[in-house]
Amino acid sequence: MLKRRRTPEILLTALCMVVWPVPSASAQVPPNDSWRSLETAHFRVTFPAELESFARRAGTQAERAYTLLGEAFVDPPDGRIELLVTDHVDYSNGFATAVPYNQITVYARPPMEGLVLSHFDDWLQVVILHELAHVFHLDSSGPLGSVIRKVMGRGSTGWPTFPAFDLPIWITEGLATYYESSLTGAGRLRGSFLDMVLRTAVLEGEFEGLDQVSASSPNWPAGTRAYAYGSNFFDYLLSTYGEESMGRFVDAISRQLIPYRPNSGAKNAFGVSFSEAWSSWEDQLQERYRVLMDSLASVAPITRGELLVGEGRYALFASVSQDSSRLAYLRSDGRSDVQVRLADPDGTDDRKVGRLNNLANLSWLPDGTLIAAELEFTDSYRSRSDLVHIDQQGRRRKITQGARLDQPTVSPDGRAVIAVQDGEGTNRLVRVDLSSQQVQGLTAFRPDEHWAYPSWSPDGRWIAASRWRPGAFYDLFVLNADGNVLHRVTYDRAVDQAPTWSPDGRWILWSSDRSGIPNLYAVAVDSTTGAPGSIRQVTNVLGGTAYPSVDPSGGWIYYSGYHANGWNIERIRYDPMSWFEPFPVKAGFTTGGEAATERFSVRVGNEAGPYGSLHTLRPHFWDVLYRPSVSRLGGAGEPSVRRVLSPALGVGTSGRDLVGRHAYTLGALFRSNGRTDGAVSYTYAGLGNPVAGLSFSQRHEVDGPFTIEETRDSDVTLYRAERERRLGTSGTLVRRRFRNRTALSLSAAHVWEDIDLLNEGLAASSLHPLQPSHRLGEVTALISFRTARGFAFSTSPEAGVRAFLQVRARREFSLPGSFRGVTGRDRAYREATGQLSAYRGFSGPGFSNHVVGVRASFGVATGPGVDRYHFGVGGAQGRLEHVTGAELFGGRSLLFPVRGYFEEQRTGRYAWSASAEYRFPLLNVHRGLGLFPLHVDRISGALFADLGNAWGPNDPVDSGANFVNSREVRLAAVGAELQTLVSVLYRSRLFFRLGVAFTFTDTPSDPVYLRLGLAF
Repeated sequence: MLKRRRTPEILLTALCMVVWPVPSASAQVPPNDSWRSLETAHFRVTFPAELESFARRAGTQAERAYTLLGEAFVDPPDGRIELLVTDHVDYSNGFATAVPYNQITVYARPPMEGLVLSHFDDWLQVVILHELAHVFHLDSSGPLGSVIRKVMGRGSTGWPTFPAFDLPIWITEGLATYYESSLTGAGRLRGSFLDMVLRTAVLEGEFEGLDQVSASSPNWPAGTRAYAYGSNFFDYLLSTYGEESMGRFVDAISRQLIPYRPNSGAKNAFGVSFSEAWSSWEDQLQERYRVLMDSLASVAPITRGELLVGEGRYALFASVSQDSSRLAYLRSDGRSDVQVRLADPDGTDDRKVGRLNNLANLSWLPDGTLIAAELEFTDSYRSRSDLVHIDQQGRRRKITQGARLDQPTVSPDGRAVIAVQDGEGTNRLVRVDLSSQQVQGLTAFRPDEHWAYPSWSPDGRWIAASRWRPGAFYDLFVLNADGNVLHRVTYDRAVDQAPTWSPDGRWILWSSDRSGIPNLYAVAVDSTTGAPGSIRQVTNVLGGTAYPSVDPSGGWIYYSGYHANGWNIERIRYDPMSWFEPFPVKAGFTTGGEAATERFSVRVGNEAGPYGSLHTLRPHFWDVLYRPSVSRLGGAGEPSVRRVLSPALGVGTSGRDLVGRHAYTLGALFRSNGRTDGAVSYTYAGLGNPVAGLSFSQRHEVDGPFTIEETRDSDVTLYRAERERRLGTSGTLVRRRFRNRTALSLSAAHVWEDIDLLNEGLAASSLHPLQPSHRLGEVTALISFRTARGFAFSTSPEAGVRAFLQVRARREFSLPGSFRGVTGRDRAYREATGQLSAYRGFSGPGFSNHVVGVRASFGVATGPGVDRYHFGVGGAQGRLEHVTGAELFGGRSLLFPVRGYFEEQRTGRYAWSASAEYRFPLLNVHRGLGLFPLHVDRISGALFADLGNAWGPNDPVDSGANFVNSREVRLAAVGAELQTLVSVLYRSRLFFRLGVAFTFTDTPSDPVYLRLGLAF
């Protein structure tokens, strides 16, 4: 390609990175849902039929956000914006893209887990405004880019067509987070979580530089980094240099003739570079938080909990069993799966007893076992949260199936669970009978009411729970066992979450950010009526607190404490006499939400109708395609290298409708001599599973030269020109789970081959090939299985296996009967190939686990169409880079690699190779060069051993045919690799491997190599 092109499915995630570490899951919505659409003035809203009311509310919020951003930010983009709302997964998320058309996707589940995204007047308003800010920003373009877009469409991401794609993620996410807050009554910048991240980093000496924030890293604050630093930095800039300066910045970036210079754009907009302003901003934060620390310490002693679990990232939901013998908690440390862990109450004898697919609270049963909620796929597209039972040996039993339940609390007698059930774009409280699995609603599904973290009182009479209402009123309530609200405990715009009861039922404790810092609070409860008394403050921390619990003996309060490395498990003494009068409520948490209820009820949109795919399926861009010329060795009397096939130039496009029901690719390349290459493919996913495909392609190749004895005294040089046309069909069945994926693909193709002989002038020769035309049929079956996965700090897969087995058969239909089965004439063959890779991680020094990995590949081919070159063994595995769009370096995928040798050092109809590696971490660098678009993340190493061989066929057909390929000694090599994970151009992450190999057989042909991607 002449034109740089990155994948158009670039999605800017708004929520999932900062709410929970969401497990790896498909973002593809179910294409076989009953989709419908309605239109507003500037949006086309697409939704499942059961979400029409929710979709109309989304359309209302989208139109309101469109007006607000048009007035405060930049001019709106041209054309209608696609807004897709879906309810196929039980977690909160939203994303946006500007290519190949402006699109927003919203998952219809309120983010009620607490923490980062809990301060909202209306969560749908926040997510849509955030994503629409992305669309306004990403769609911006300067004069040069606008001209290119008018001619070539909206396919290329990055300068000059979409220059905002070439910015550090803290700019795009920080900008959108700023507007989600400044243009609404709430949002993350008005809440407490992002401020907590910065405050703790400053006070604990971990404030990051601009080079660190400008790239991604698993180091805490991980995915929250761009939002916390970016939004607060822009808040500082705009409060200093004026609101209108943001629009000037976007315009300056759009008009840049040299990309990757955000400092230059900042100087044009703010009068100061980002690098200069960053230092001033850090100085301001240092002073502000120092004054705050002194102020807090002057009012009450700073709470310093006893640290029990200090690995950081996520250590949550600590609670002690009813017999006081074990402490259970959940940990996600970036080096393993989410773990259910048990320890002694003082944190010693800590061990893993199970794992979950997601972070979720744990609730003890009287028998010392646990109830939790876990996400799992119910089909290839939908994932649902259900209750699971976990015993102290880690054995699991699923309690419900597809019930969409979360945040369970077990009744004192262990017979029932109160949980939160998702649905209809909201949630409700339900009671689950553990013996019958029956689910009974306690509250209704109401769009203006969301519940979180119910907690059953020790005597079973009452339930404490958090409830959200429009206006950011995320408050604490006391209900009876039937779900009727009895008492309101809090009434403000703070996040009052995760209540728990003291063992005697006299107190409710919870976490609240009412003062601007998440602390623990408590309220006394009347033993007769359940009525709350006055609120007392339990802790005075500098970081934050979450998810408290009191041990059954009443001696300790366990909670998650926030520090610069993430959330740790801590405890303090349970001492109501030491609790004190609460600090004043933060400004903004007492007023400002009154108008939200009135706005919440508004719905807009025309009459809904069936979903139509043509709006988004039509071509939205054209790419310039290029295929280089083909050169071969010249014949006698010709140049040593001769161009036998001229270069090809053409155009291509691809498309996919909004819900993924239809997809296609189309391309054609033209040559001066008329040898046209082209391809068209179509995929239909409307059945959900399987996915069916149809394709047709044409391709030209020229090979040679070949010398033929024309007479006794003269030879003639010829070239072989081939045109292949292929018509194929396929079907793929997939079974997907969070930790494994199995796929079965069946495909068939009919191939036409036309062969011409060309003379020295590359014109048609008077001689004719023995068989100028061929018709062949081909069938393929491929089954694959994968459990291998990596974690946040991994530099390789660490757990599980990857395997595939492919069987392929080809038959020639046009062959004369006398040639059938004749080697060299009949091109039929049967082939089986397969590969198995296995990985095992284990603890060791360094920033990640150490890994032992093994891989084995085999290939067997039989039939008259198999020659000695069917399989090739040798070479170092790699993958081509996609940063430039031209695939300039990096290597290629190899089925039988053996490092230290050339590719295809051994060839044959039988082949195998095997590798073993020990991979280990070296340095967690996480540094760059200011805003220069280069960042070194991690450096690791590997020691390896490779083996492989290929041979056959071994029997000549006749004395004139050389088909003997005896087995030689196998290729063998050992060596080492230095591996570096680097971010270039802010968004592209490249895994470089510099290796040296020492061979034991043959002459070393490629002892030092540089490749991209993992060896396996």
